[in-house]
Amino acid sequence: MERKSFLQFPRATEGIHLEDAYRHRILISVLDEMFIKWGYLPVETPAFDFFDTYRPLLQGKDLEKVFRLIDRDGDLLMLRSDITLFLAKQVGIALREEDLPVRTCYSGVVLRHQNEEDISNNEFFQVGAELIGRPGKDGDLEILLLILDTLKTLDISARIHLGSRAFLDAATKELKVLERKDFAEAVRSRDRNTMIDVLTRYKSGTVSQTLTDLFLFIGTPGEYASLLKNPRIDELHNAEKQSLQYLLELTDVLTEIEASPWIRIDLSEIGSQPYYSGIVFQGYMDRIDSAFLSGGRYDELMSRFGLSAASVGFSFFLRKIEPYLGQPERFSLTEKILTAPGTGFLERYRNAEKMRRSGKKVIL
Repeated sequence: MERKSFLQFPRATEGIHLEDAYRHRILISVLDEMFIKWGYLPVETPAFDFFDTYRPLLQGKDLEKVFRLIDRDGDLLMLRSDITLFLAKQVGIALREEDLPVRTCYSGVVLRHQNEEDISNNEFFQVGAELIGRPGKDGDLEILLLILDTLKTLDISARIHLGSRAFLDAATKELKVLERKDFAEAVRSRDRNTMIDVLTRYKSGTVSQTLTDLFLFIGTPGEYASLLKNPRIDELHNAEKQSLQYLLELTDVLTEIEASPWIRIDLSEIGSQPYYSGIVFQGYMDRIDSAFLSGGRYDELMSRFGLSAASVGFSFFLRKIEPYLGQPERFSLTEKILTAPGTGFLERYRNAEKMRRSGKKVIL
C-alpha cells in the first residue's frame, strides 16, 4: 500500500483544530449552561449498541444511513447515528415511573452515511434536549420555548416549521400500509396530484380536496387561525379536527408571550422518524439548504425499552450552523496567548504561574 494512503482520512470524517476547536468547546459549554438553567441535566450515551435493538425503528433511508460493524463475539453492532434512540434505551432501562418527569440534554458525535452526491460529512455533532414523562400541551410548549431560547443564545435567525404527525395519522387511518407510505412521501414532496389520488379511494372528493389543501398549507399562526374558520373544516372527522385545533391552541399561547413570529405552521412537516406521534417540527435558516434542527413528540418510543413515558424533544447539528452564528466573537479566542518572560526555564515557569493566576493565557 502506498504511503500516501496512510496520510488520508476516511471519506467525510471531520477534525476540528486549534481556534476552531476552542470555539466549538465554548459553544458547547454555553449551551450546557443554558440547558441546565432550564433544569435539563446532561447525559452520555454509548458510541455503539446492538443493531437488532433499533432495527424496527429504522426504515428506508434511515436504515441505509447506519454504519454497522461486527464485534469480537460476532454480534452485529451499529454506530450511534441518532443520540435520541440510544438515549431512549438508556433512560428506559435506568428509570422508573416515579422518577418522571426527567429533563435531559446531550451533545456528541453521530455517524450516518450521506448520499454519494452529497458533499456533507458523515460525521456530525448533535446537540439536543428531551423532556421525558411530560405529556400534552405543557410539555410541547416547554420544548418549543427551549428551542427559542437556544436560537437566542446562539443569536441565529431561523424559522421553526411546526406540523402534526397526529393529523397525518388521523387523515390516513383508513389507508392500507403501502398507501400510507405513498401518501406520506407525497406530503413531504408536496405532490398534490398523488395526495388527491390516494385520498379519493376512501373519502369524498370534497374532503380529499380539503385535506390536500391543508397538507399544502404553510403560514403564520394568524393565517392558520383564519384557515381553520373555513366551513369545509367541519366536514372532517373529529380526530382530524382535534389535531388541527391542538396546533391552534399551542400557537395561541406562543402568540400571547410574543413568541409566534419565529413559528410557521407547516402541515407538510410530518416527521422523518416512524416513532413520532404528535407535534413535529424542523428548523430552517436562509443560508442552509436543508433543515438544521428537528424534533417532535414520541409518546410510544420509551415503552419499547420498558418505560411508558410520553416524551418530546429536539436536536440539531451544531457544526452545520457554526459559520452563521451572530456575534461570533463571543465564542472566539480574543485574548492573546502570552509568552512568559525569563532567562531560564524555572524563571519562565514561575512567572507563567503568576500570570495564569491573574487570568492570563501563558506559554513557557
